Amino acid sequence: MTRPIIETRAYSDRVLTDRHAFHQLLLGLEGCVELEVGGRGVRVERGVLAPVGAGDEHHYLAPRDNATLVLDLPVAWCEALQLEALFEGRPRRLPATLAARGRHLGATGAPALAGWLSEVLAEAAPFMHEPRLRLLRLLPEIEADLARPWRVRDWAARCHLAEAAFARQFRALTGQSPHAWLVARRLARARTLMGASLASLTEIALACGFGDAAHFSRVFRSRHGCSPRQWRDRHCRPVSRTNPAR
Repeated sequence: MTRPIIETRAYSDRVLTDRHAFHQLLLGLEGCVELEVGGRGVRVERGVLAPVGAGDEHHYLAPRDNATLVLDLPVAWCEALQLEALFEGRPRRLPATLAARGRHLGATGAPALAGWLSEVLAEAAPFMHEPRLRLLRLLPEIEADLARPWRVRDWAARCHLAEAAFARQFRALTGQSPHAWLVARRLARARTLMGASLASLTEIALACGFGDAAHFSRVFRSRHGCSPRQWRDRHCRPVSRTNPAR
């Protein structure tokens, strides 16, 4: 397992035993599940978040109908994002608003999941997780200004992290290196602009943070197998000219 898995599961009314190489969190949604980990039992009912550490044998059964949000989390992913403390403590009852947001995690990606888990940790120790929260706030700021000549070392400094630690957290959140993520976002923005305007390729290149049209064309061709002009001719309908910077 290399990426988190988020599922809503219904547990059986007979005792089951399991052990796995990844961390796991159970959030009660409906009904309850009786869980025993390391000799300690807990009733996972609505709003209760129960941790199961990697390698821990655990037993569970559900005496009645139930729905439980289950987060299967790779150990390396948790380590990169400094989430290990989630598995060092006891089960906790989440605030109603935080638990309610947990219901919708299945429709989100890794960054939203990491943000939610950071808030869970912040309930007990808000001072411990500021670098990760800074990174989560930085991502939409970058996407809103792709024309800016962003540098990864500047991102790391703004998150109060060494560049190597920043890169590990960034990859854990997005599944990509910072540079690959930035290029992908710039290309996605360029495709949108090519379809939404008749702006020149040079204008689009500059609006998306590429040095010039030639640089834009090289990167685009390496990702899509054709030039921006060819892609535009194949995929875009003629529209009135607009300014891509607006």
